Parts: sequence; C-alpha cells; structure tokens
Amino acid sequence: MKFALVNNQRQEAIPKTKGICPGCNAPVIAKCGTKRVHHWAHETKQDCKNDRWEKEGPWHQNWKSQFPQDWQEQIMIINNEKNIADIKTPQGLVIEFQHSHITPEEQKAREEAYKNMIWVVDGTRLKQDFIRFQERVIKKRYLYFILYKKNWKLFSINSYCEVFPKNWIASSVPVIFDFLGQEKEENSDKFRKYLYCLLPVNKIKRNERTAFLFFMPRKDFIPFIINNEWNNFYDKLQADIWERILEDKKEQERILNNELKEQYKGNKTKYKRFYDKFGFCKIFK
Repeated sequence: MKFALVNNQRQEAIPKTKGICPGCNAPVIAKCGTKRVHHWAHETKQDCKNDRWEKEGPWHQNWKSQFPQDWQEQIMIINNEKNIADIKTPQGLVIEFQHSHITPEEQKAREEAYKNMIWVVDGTRLKQDFIRFQERVIKKRYLYFILYKKNWKLFSINSYCEVFPKNWIASSVPVIFDFLGQEKEENSDKFRKYLYCLLPVNKIKRNERTAFLFFMPRKDFIPFIINNEWNNFYDKLQADIWERILEDKKEQERILNNELKEQYKGNKTKYKRFYDKFGFCKIFK
C-alpha cells in the first residue's frame, strides 16, 4: 500500500518506519528497497484489500500519483464493509485503475459499491487489443457529434461485441481505455495520444448492435477530473445522446414511410451515411 497511518496521520513509506494499515488496522512496515517503489507491507499475512497495492505495477501507480495525495487510496465504508478506492474526489467520484485481469464478480461488486465511478483500463496488457481496436473502431466509426471541445468526439460503434472484452461491455459505468501503457506519449502514434471512453452499453444505446465511444486527448483527463467537471459533463452527455437518438428515430420513421424518399433517392453519399448510421440493408426498393 502507498499510505499507512503513522501517529494517526496518512504517510508514505519511509525507511525503518512502522505504521498501521488503514484498511484492517494491522501493523505494517515500510519496504524501501531499490528495486520497487517504496511501499508499506503487513508484518504478517492478512486478508486485507489494501494488499492489492503490492501487486500494482508502474502503470497503475503512475496514474494514481497524478492526483492529489489525499484523494488516493481512500477508504469508503459501504454496507459496514471497508472498500479502498484508488481515487476518490471530494465530490464522491471514484476512479479505479485496472491493469491485471479482474473477475466479472469483482468488477460488478466494485461498481455496485461505488456507483459513481469510472474505470481506467490498461489497453496494452493484451497485444492484440489495440490492433483489433484500430481495425474495427478507428477505421470504421460514425461521428455522432462533437463534445466539450473540438477534439472531444463521440462516435457510434457497430458490432461492439467484436471490439471490446466481454466483461467491459457488461460494465454499468464508463470504461476508459488507455492504449499508451508505459510508452512515452511523444514517441507514440497519434491514436495512442487519446483516451477512449466506452459508455455503458446496457444504459446508453441506440440499438442492439451499437455502442457509444468518445475520444479525448489524455492531457485533458486529469485537469478535467481535478476541476470537478466530470459529473456535469457525463449527465449532459447522456441527455444529449438520448435527444439525438429520438431525433434519429423520427428521421428513420419518415424515411421508411417514404416521406423523405426524394431527399435520399439518387444520393449515394447521403444514403451510405444513413446506412452506416442505422445499419439498414435496404431502405428503398
């Protein structure tokens, strides 16, 4: 773990120091070697959720370190049980960083416990994930509308089950994919300079085949959270999407009723855009 209680104060590990685990109140000792980041470890083996920090790699620890210290490793009492959030903002937003595999049961348990949360997932853990993402998302996407700033864009993605891991598709909260990993941003290709946020498929969708994904420059994410802009943005985004979906459905009905037949007839470019948007095989005979 990164923080322990020393004289009832949160403190990072310092050589030859002892403290108390804030999760289980057991004694911990400072581990301050040269091969690993300084951290606290239980003196004896404990069944403590705080121990998961010791399994965290540089990617996970680097993400956490970019937030204020008093937001990191925050204990939350939920249903009389202690939960330790990677990041918890003063407004109650939880951010969990995930590099290693997580079981669907554990993922669901955290989402139900925290509710107002975001996952940030290391998309470089499996080599094929980014290749598949490039082939099926970056090259085959439909721009829905521009968000927040010019370089924040919302896309609808068809056949999303072929693009994302099943457990993240089932998430009830936004999932942000980070495809940079430990690579330096200045040395990466342009697509890795963005973060990709998959909106909850079971809550926000236009049809059974389509999911929504928005792109944001990674440099915008930390200030956006620190400035407490996420919740208002996310609420407005959901409302805007549903408004747009209703507009699209009305247009779809008008086309199927031949009310807009002349507008689309003979215009292959416009027809193709509509086909990509709604996934119709044929509109006019």
